[in-house]
Amino acid sequence: MLDQKLVTTITKLPFEQRLSLLELLAQSLRTDSVARKSQTSSLARVRGMIKPDGPLPSNQELRDDYTDYLIEKYT
Repeated sequence: MLDQKLVTTITKLPFEQRLSLLELLAQSLRTDSVARKSQTSSLARVRGMIKPDGPLPSNQELRDDYTDYLIEKYT
């Protein structure tokens, strides 16, 4: 809820000042909207980068791959 004193004060302002306040609020909302879109798109990009192409390997497959890697590395 808006503070009733704030609402009363705003409604008593002259037309030009209320219009100016409205433009200021609209600009503030546009800026916040752009910032939110930027955050959302960044999150979507990161999720897309870490998403596997197929099904996730099982723990046994991961162990086997790691074992094969170590055998190749140290032989």
